[in-house]
Amino acid sequence: MKYALVFLGVILAVGIVITVVGMCTAKDHETSMTRAYNAPVKAVYDLVRNYEEYPKWRTGVKSMTRDGAARYVEESAHGKIPYQIVEELADTRLVSRIDDANLPFSGTWTFEVSEQNGKAQLRITERGSVPNPIMRFFSAYVFSHERTIRAYLEDVARKVEAR
Repeated sequence: MKYALVFLGVILAVGIVITVVGMCTAKDHETSMTRAYNAPVKAVYDLVRNYEEYPKWRTGVKSMTRDGAARYVEESAHGKIPYQIVEELADTRLVSRIDDANLPFSGTWTFEVSEQNGKAQLRITERGSVPNPIMRFFSAYVFSHERTIRAYLEDVARKVEAR
């Protein structure tokens, strides 16, 4: 019985620490990463823009379903997440926003493709918000805000350099 109470006390203490640290972590964040590719700018932009093809080259994406002209739903291990395209400048800039107010997070992804020293450069900026302090803790310290962007940039490299 004594060990069970100690175990429960430790679990409770860990939960309190996670909650307090999460409360002290900013609700909103902005993370940006850039990578250059030996590929034309248009090829990189077209790859990013063609959502239906994501399951063929993006790690962890099970399906992408178009839901209107500017809306699509991504299915992965995290479930189904709908996105809305809120800005597009052909071959240069694409901004999509999470389109579900019931998710425990929200935000936008901005894709900017430019040419630098003869190479296509892709810059991805995530502007996100995580209101729940427990989710905020895990988002910032366990999963990392950069992890998805880093994986995306790696996936683009594998796809465009395989051509």
